[in-house]
Amino acid sequence: MKKTKTNIRKKIRASFWGKIPLVGVIKDIQNYRSWIKTIQTEAENPHSKFNKFGLDFNFFYVLYVPVSLPQEDAVLPENIKRLRLMEVLAPLHQYLDNDLGFAGSIVPEFNQFYDEENNPTLTYGIIYRFAFDTLSLKWFLTRTLFTGFAIFALVKWPILDWVFNTIKGLF
Repeated sequence: MKKTKTNIRKKIRASFWGKIPLVGVIKDIQNYRSWIKTIQTEAENPHSKFNKFGLDFNFFYVLYVPVSLPQEDAVLPENIKRLRLMEVLAPLHQYLDNDLGFAGSIVPEFNQFYDEENNPTLTYGIIYRFAFDTLSLKWFLTRTLFTGFAIFALVKWPILDWVFNTIKGLF
């Protein structure tokens, strides 16, 4: 019985802390730093699957890889081509999700390349971006604007001085 109460308390405590946005932002930053370190170590190892799949990354650690379907898939309908693309990418997704442990933390984007005559080719550019759960531009701007307004109000009007003098006058 005691063990159940302890587990329930831990779940309540965990759900309470999970609802605080700042805790979510800190977790996002920690996960992103882990993402960066993992990409760096995998890219430095010449025998890693990262290099075998031909993955590359940019300054923001966005992964990208070009994937080409075989020429015999050119006659297939577009939805079947996308299914074949998913079959080709299955080992890469397995590696990123399970081997590196980033399932749910990355968002893939699929972009088809076009030739000079604007005809679709059998080559796709696959991009994997890190997905932040809580941290966003909106979150940052609202906190910055609120903090800036609060500092402006405290400097412009002596609100805290008035509050302290009022409380001091009560005693």
